[in-house]
Amino acid sequence: MKQLFALALLFSFFTQYSFSQCTETQSPKVLLVGDSWAFFMGVDGTINNAFKKWGFSNYKFLTNSTIAENGAQTDDFLTTTKQNEIKRMLDENPSIKVVHLSIGGNDVLGRWKVSYSAAKTDSIKQEVSDRLVQVIDFIKSCKPGIRILWSGYCYPNFGEVIPTSGLGSNHPFNGTWQKMEYPTFIQINTLLNQFSDEVDSFAQIDPQVDFVKATGLMQYTYGQPQPLGVAPGGTYPAFTVPLPEGDPNYPSPKSSMRDYLITKDCFHLSAKGFQDLNEYHTQKFYHKYLMDDKFYLAEGNGKSGTVSSLGNTADSLVMGEDNGEKFSTVLTFNTTSMADTSLSNASIFLRRKSLSGTNPISNSLEVKIKSGNFGATANIEAADFTDNGDAAGTPCLFGSNGGDGHWIRLDLPATFFPFINKNAETQFVISAPTATGGSVVFSDWQDAEFAPILNLAYYNPLLSIKDVQATNTVEIFPNPANNTLRISTNFSTKQTIEIFDVTGRKILSQNVVETEPIDISNLLNGIYFATVKTGAGSFTKKFVKQ
Repeated sequence: MKQLFALALLFSFFTQYSFSQCTETQSPKVLLVGDSWAFFMGVDGTINNAFKKWGFSNYKFLTNSTIAENGAQTDDFLTTTKQNEIKRMLDENPSIKVVHLSIGGNDVLGRWKVSYSAAKTDSIKQEVSDRLVQVIDFIKSCKPGIRILWSGYCYPNFGEVIPTSGLGSNHPFNGTWQKMEYPTFIQINTLLNQFSDEVDSFAQIDPQVDFVKATGLMQYTYGQPQPLGVAPGGTYPAFTVPLPEGDPNYPSPKSSMRDYLITKDCFHLSAKGFQDLNEYHTQKFYHKYLMDDKFYLAEGNGKSGTVSSLGNTADSLVMGEDNGEKFSTVLTFNTTSMADTSLSNASIFLRRKSLSGTNPISNSLEVKIKSGNFGATANIEAADFTDNGDAAGTPCLFGSNGGDGHWIRLDLPATFFPFINKNAETQFVISAPTATGGSVVFSDWQDAEFAPILNLAYYNPLLSIKDVQATNTVEIFPNPANNTLRISTNFSTKQTIEIFDVTGRKILSQNVVETEPIDISNLLNGIYFATVKTGAGSFTKKFVKQ
């Protein structure tokens, strides 16, 4: 008990010190693998940019020229060179949770022709899909429980870029278009949608594979403000075509393609285009997946909103000052389902919807916390503005404060942690006490993709320093798990596994050999810690039973 208490004090010291300094270290969370699309994403840094815009300025991707290569096809990632490099990077960076995989596009474009029959076309798609699955299976074998996001592709633009370039047959992409027998927009877009749907079908049945279809995304984010240079001509505004397919009769807009000064690319997106794609991936997948042990969306129905110094209230989320009236944002999170445990970190994510006047978001924000509710009720009321709550402090401001649609992340002081528990809802009041002449509106609770988030990381007192350093030696999978759990170690001898709940209570203990199934069907859904004891020591890993 004394040892655990000492560890807790040590942890509290480092936590409070780091918060007072408000520094963060970027942790690798994504390994970028694939073809020229992966290569350009790496060169442009668009995954990091998207993460920062969505509040994860503490996360980053890793890649290199071996595993993200121009012109690469699925066959290339079945070779020893590329597979060894993927495994090495995953082994050396255990914090990576996702492999962002872009592969298959060159296979399809390089082998398909307009004159091929439907049966021949289906055969090509199936062959590429089969090799893609082989690549995915290899990645899964490198790190049990790893998630793979297949990024997919957006519509190309051969049919407008080349004829309007003035280069004719000298255009660098004319040979590719010619080999495909000059497909029309609808022909090549239909092929891409069909191939995407095949991968989507596979992702639907494999819990470790994700796919966010976005073939028409460039049409959506760019629009076609100038008439298309070839048939069918016409224009359409940005943010009007339906996602994910947009209008297959049109290409991705020429303005979204990579610019080489003398001409445009026909298949690769501009840096902004890749930025849009990775932001969409973040919106649909990464943002929630990269949260910690538990996250909550802000409550609505009068429990989240605005309170002002003059006693005015509103359902919208406003913070700042206007004509002498100060506005504070009140957020309520129903934390009654959280584990009965202490926390190692807690953060609030907020998306800026609009700004009026001077930006009030700065390092001088103030947050108050209340276990239960400020004032007399959980609903927004005038008393919330002056109620001191249980604790108050200055959070560490991270993420992006660069414009509308950007997310800030407020890392809360450790002194708040005891008041975030399962005994009651948790309320926060967020203010900018020194701000004048401006106010910001945050996205409210109505859209789950943009709603305020309370992100919680549980503290695990079972981990010693040795455990933390050696977690790469033992893997537990699948994670999350349903009815069975397996372990993978570097040791050939029999091991003992002990499973603890978040309170430290031992739930299960048994001897196992590597990959032998462990029955956890009787465990309640939640977070557990598995300690594997071997001749080399004990190693603890966290897993989720669902």
